[in-house]
Amino acid sequence: MYPKILIFGQPFNNFSGGGITLTNLFRGWPKDKIAVTFIGHGLLNVTTDVCDTYYQLGNEEHRWIFPLNLIQRKFNSGVKTFNGKLQELPVNSIQKGLRYKIVNGIFYPFLHRIGLFHAISKISLSERMKTWLSEFKPDILYLQVSSRETILFATALCDFLKIPAVIHFMDDWPTTISSTGLFKNYWSKKIDGELKSLLEKTDLHLSISDAMSEEYGKRYKKKFIPFHNPIDVDVWAPFTKKDFSINRKYVKMLYSGRIGENGISESVVEVASAIDSMKGGELNIKLHIQTPTKDERILNRLKKHECVVINPFAEYKEIPKIFSGADILLMANDFSTMGMRYLRFSMPTKASEYMISGSPVLVYSSDQTAVSQFFRQNNCGYCVTKPDLKELKAAIQFLIENEEYRKMVSRNAVNLARERFDSNKVREKFQRLLINASKSQNYVQK
Repeated sequence: MYPKILIFGQPFNNFSGGGITLTNLFRGWPKDKIAVTFIGHGLLNVTTDVCDTYYQLGNEEHRWIFPLNLIQRKFNSGVKTFNGKLQELPVNSIQKGLRYKIVNGIFYPFLHRIGLFHAISKISLSERMKTWLSEFKPDILYLQVSSRETILFATALCDFLKIPAVIHFMDDWPTTISSTGLFKNYWSKKIDGELKSLLEKTDLHLSISDAMSEEYGKRYKKKFIPFHNPIDVDVWAPFTKKDFSINRKYVKMLYSGRIGENGISESVVEVASAIDSMKGGELNIKLHIQTPTKDERILNRLKKHECVVINPFAEYKEIPKIFSGADILLMANDFSTMGMRYLRFSMPTKASEYMISGSPVLVYSSDQTAVSQFFRQNNCGYCVTKPDLKELKAAIQFLIENEEYRKMVSRNAVNLARERFDSNKVREKFQRLLINASKSQNYVQK
């Protein structure tokens, strides 16, 4: 029944939005019929409960131009063995150290400015990998791409394997992939053409939200089917909030997720500023930050605010209790041009998890974003849709003072999460689509 599937572009993990979404969509697929291939530096903290076959794209496939090839970390090519357990480093380990700060804080931005970033490395099919692919014999290819080198390698996989292929978009990265630096217009046009070429080689096109499907249908002249992160209702239900009383002496607001990149930084700082300005009397609001990111620039800005509490790292199994334990959950997107372009059509992985937790959600995001439109249209969260400090403070005050409203949006959110994002329903539809695509005799001829 199940075909063999090869996944490129996103490994399974329990800390990133893409890794969590992938896990929830593919859970139950037979392990002997699923494999992942990804570049070496991304195969950290992978999980093996859904898939334990990983081909590491190492120095035989992933090559850098001179002199970067002299300083980049070397990875062996081939199947990565886990010996029955995870070979993992602390989630944030790759974001620490002088080398990380120099490469990501100085060197990569410099390459963007001079217009060389999109040509510094290339992934190609090695003889070793071709042999492994011939032995594994996948029936269908699932792709998540977000850079020029991944677009080109995905295209190469399609051409080599000549099997049905599926592509899934998480964010609107095509509009921001080359928006700064020298030759930005050249790279933007070139990468757009390369992406469209890849789309012509794929048979099934998936998005992360209804808004993205509508926009991408117009932009790329393809039908896009939305698949958001599904939730295991049985896991989350025991923790769903039931007590909506608030202790004004310690009101806990929680922001969970990445921060400091790709359009989520200023908005969180603005919420912290609004909370600090509400000090007075017995009202004491704390903004807890639960994030895998360790960008010291943004975290140091946040730590300057008295209300901010940086939570310690938590295992994913602890998240349901953490979310339901908050008085208010914060969803925040930047209002900057870059933030809007990148996140406009995105539906964060945590959105469905926020909803099923039962804690009332404050959405601080433009009314042009999919997440703001979704929560407003379904009346399952309080939305502030412009960067206005007074309005933001009023929204926080309103949520704190109106228990019946909190109960109402919570009820709506929980019911909608059960209806739209139940993993049993979503996963069955998703996997059925892939199974049918693998059997199609009319797939795109590569």
